[in-house]
Formats: sequence, structure tokens, C-alpha cells
Amino acid sequence: MNKKGAGMSGGLILIIAVVLVFGYTQGWLDFILNPAPTPPAGVVGNCPSSGLTEVTLNAQEALASTATNANVTYYIYDNGVLIKNGDTGSDGTVSVDVACGNGKTYSGLVLNEQVQTGFYPQEFTIDASGATDTHNFKMYEYGQVDVASVVSSADPTGAANISSGTGKTCGYTVTFSNNESASGIYNPLIMCLTNSTAVIDVTMDGVTEAQGKSPTRKTVPSGLKYFTFEYPKMIKSTDGAIKLSGKIQFSASATIPTANKNNMSCVVVDQAMYRVAEFKTLGLKDGFVTAAENQETIADIGAPDSDIATVAFAGTYC
Repeated sequence: MNKKGAGMSGGLILIIAVVLVFGYTQGWLDFILNPAPTPPAGVVGNCPSSGLTEVTLNAQEALASTATNANVTYYIYDNGVLIKNGDTGSDGTVSVDVACGNGKTYSGLVLNEQVQTGFYPQEFTIDASGATDTHNFKMYEYGQVDVASVVSSADPTGAANISSGTGKTCGYTVTFSNNESASGIYNPLIMCLTNSTAVIDVTMDGVTEAQGKSPTRKTVPSGLKYFTFEYPKMIKSTDGAIKLSGKIQFSASATIPTANKNNMSCVVVDQAMYRVAEFKTLGLKDGFVTAAENQETIADIGAPDSDIATVAFAGTYC
């Protein structure tokens, strides 16, 4: 009887066995028998099955001698729209979920706007392409500026007076520091008040002229004028005293008054960040403003203003 095709020959069986053994050793047989599971609908790349990224924020005080938690407020934006905000609390930590996606990012901000005792802001970017994203912040608390003196640059005794006179240009030096521990003073403004007719110009080295940043909450008495300068960096409590020199140019025609209110008095104010009324829909760039006051309410923000130091327009050295 013809049994051709009724079964496999011993040679064919041997070939199949060899192929199966080779496939097992190379790994592809297991892949065929046990294919990788299909990700749940909507889950992309490294995102978990929940479709959420857990964002953890940890905040501590910078420069503190021992680990000290910082209570800050966080704001998270997606394409300019606020989606999450809240506080870390006294333990300085919080976790919040945001939608996960391949290459997805969010813009974030942490700060504390409490006047005099708050923390300067820090911006960050959330990587929401995986299950978790952690950010650790060293926050700088608002400090306290002390203006030690305003004196004639030429006086070897450091006396707080300048030998003024019509048409003269005299040098002066202002010295100030941040004297509160574990803190900072952000981009401080040095504001010097002088007689508006007797003094025609005041300059200062190592800073930027910033008349447009003068806070309107600082009242200008009649007949006087503020000259405002910005020191373009944070002054930490670990920094030494800052000494800035400049020139006072007196009028060639006006009488130089010597009454105290007509001498030059300098005060230092910091710049801090505040929320504008429509911050929820304006994004970080326009929803938060850094200035020496809340420009909507004209209220003080940030660290307290410094004391006032005065240099008299009378003396021996110009």
C-alpha cells in the first residue's frame, strides 16, 4: 500500500528538532510563544498604567546650619494655564500627580510670598514622561539689609560728610550688608535721596541705573529726588559687606543747602516676586512679577527696607 505523505520522515523530524533547539537558545522562540504584553490604551512610552506622573517637591532653607524645612507654595502650568497649586506644608514636602505623556513637560514655580519672612522664587521644569519626577530646592529666606554708612570717599576718618560746593563733583562710598543669618537679599535697589536743584547728578559704580524700578510707595518729599541703582545679584548672609563708590555732581549755580533733609540719604530695598490678579491664566512669565513692591496694590513685598544712612553736605573732604 502506498503510504507516501502519511507521516514525516525521520530526517524531517530531526531538522525540526534542531530548529526548535536553536530558536530556544537564541531567545526568539520564547518571544513567539510569550509575546510582550500590549500596553493599556492611552499609555505611552515609560508612562505607568495609571497615565500619571507623580511629582515630588522637597524644600529646605539654604545656608541653615541644620536641615530646616521650608514651607513654600507651588504652581504648575501647562502651556500657560495653571493646572495645580498648593503648599508643601511645614514638613517641606508634597507629591502631586500630573498627566504623563511621551516628552511631556510642565512649567513650575515655588516661592513663599509672606512679607519679611517668605522665600525667594525658584522655577523648574517637570519631566512627565515617566512614573515619577522629583525636585529638591534650597530656598533663600528674605534677609535684612543694613546700611552701615554713606561717607566721603576721600575722608580718611570715614566721616559722614562731604565738602560740597557749587560746580563741584565729589566722591562718596555707601556700605551695606545682609545681616540676617541663613538668608538672601535679591537684586537690591540702592535709592539715594538728594536736593533736586543743588545736585544735578549722582552716579554709582558696579551697579545699573534703575530709575524705572523705584517703588512708588517710597514717598518723595517736595524739592527732593531719588537716584536709584540696581545691584544685579543676590546678597547672601555669608557674603561680606558691599562697598559701592560713586560721584555727586553739584549744580554750578544753585545754592547748596546744608539742612539735614537736603543732604543725601540712602536706603536699600530688595526685589521679590508676587502674583498678579490674573496669574491663573497668564502663565509664569506674565502671571508673576519681580519688583520692589506689588505694583497693583503698591504694597510692600519681600524683605524689609533697610535703615537710612545720611551724608551731610558740609565738611573737609570732597
